Amino acid sequence: MAMDYSRLQDILKTNGTTIYKLNAEKVIGSATRQKLLGQVSGGIDSRTIEALCKRLNCQPGDFMTYVPDDP
Repeated sequence: MAMDYSRLQDILKTNGTTIYKLNAEKVIGSATRQKLLGQVSGGIDSRTIEALCKRLNCQPGDFMTYVPDDP
């Protein structure tokens, strides 16, 4: 199972911010930034999802997509 965060870039652009600004504002940490950019694997926790939704005024499904493993 994997999550795809590729739609996050569109939401960031709509909100006039960047993933690096969110990191500087301490909305997300460096490890989460790397996960969201696809530089490292792993998930993000629910507190981070909540912080992103609050800061970007969106819902989790707006920037996260579930990608099932191939059987």
